[in-house]
Formats: sequence, C-alpha cells, structure tokens
Amino acid sequence: MPSESQDTSVAADDNTTDVIAEAKRLAKEKSIKDKETCEQYVAKGLNRNVTVQFLYERLLQLGCKPPDNLIRCLDCGDTQRGGGFGVVEEIDVGATTNNIDVGKSIREDKACAQKKKDIDALLAKQRESGTKLKLIPEIYLCQQHLRNEIHAHEAMVHELIHAVDMCRTKMDPIKNCIHLACTGKFFWGRI
Repeated sequence: MPSESQDTSVAADDNTTDVIAEAKRLAKEKSIKDKETCEQYVAKGLNRNVTVQFLYERLLQLGCKPPDNLIRCLDCGDTQRGGGFGVVEEIDVGATTNNIDVGKSIREDKACAQKKKDIDALLAKQRESGTKLKLIPEIYLCQQHLRNEIHAHEAMVHELIHAVDMCRTKMDPIKNCIHLACTGKFFWGRI
C-alpha cells in the first residue's frame, strides 16, 4: 500500500501537469486572438490607411505586382519587433513558371525572420556552387508585439517603403548590402 507521502507526490505531479496544460491552452488561445487582431489591422490598413494604400498603389504603378500574401501576421516568439521585410530564397534555375522564378524558402511560417546564420549559409552556398539567391518581397507583422492598430499601420508603412525602394531601384541586397541599408536611412531620415 502506498504511503501518504507517495500519494501527495502523485497529486502534486497531477496538479503540475494540469497547470502546464492550462498554460499551453491559454497561450494557444492568445496566439489565435493576436493573429485575428493583426489580420484585422492589416485589412483596415489596406482598405482605410491612405499612406498604406498609396505605397501599395505605387508598387503597382512601378510594375511590381505584390503577391497576394505580401503582408502576413506571424508569431515571432521572443523577438522584440513589430515586423520585418523580405526573405532570402534559393532559386531553382531549372524551374520557372511564366518567367517567375520558383524558389525554395528556408523560412517557416512560425519563424519571424531568417537567422543571420541561415542567410550566411545561403550566401556561402551561392559563392561556392553558383546557386542563385534572391530577396522575395514579403512583409510580416509580429502579431504578439503589436501595441495597437496605429502601431501595425506604422510597421506596414515602414516595410512597404522597403518594398517600393526595392522595386523602384531594382535593388540587389543579396550582392550589395548598401542597397538595403539605404532604404532604412531613407525612411528614418524622413521622420
């Protein structure tokens, strides 16, 4: 027959398991709510914010049709940022569709941004084997770090400026990091 101390230990383990399960459930619910809120902010920005609309239209005028999912809401974990721009992809030069390169992204949906080591590995592969890389225009908002709708729209505007600059100047930030640095300087110099 188990002793009283063993019964207490088993009960404590059950309580700990219940607390952990409840914390995971609450975190998942919060993540779902954060994503829904973020997606509402994006929709409102695209439909009502004149600066966001202007920049999006500018992309079209410059001949750069943004992908349908140009602006996405992601769970960025502990990374303290409102959002970001771009993802480096490896191009399969043998696979093209309608003159659009079909690439293989190393970024997963749950990642907020590629890690420096991932980009460095791709750059090394490009240097060593002639693999082709390109920067795919993509804007992501970190759903759990957005303070409010205004913050979301400011992040969208900031990242859309990068997209417009990339399109307008035919930037190649993979081979010339000064191109990418200039877009940030351009934006912050205007505030």
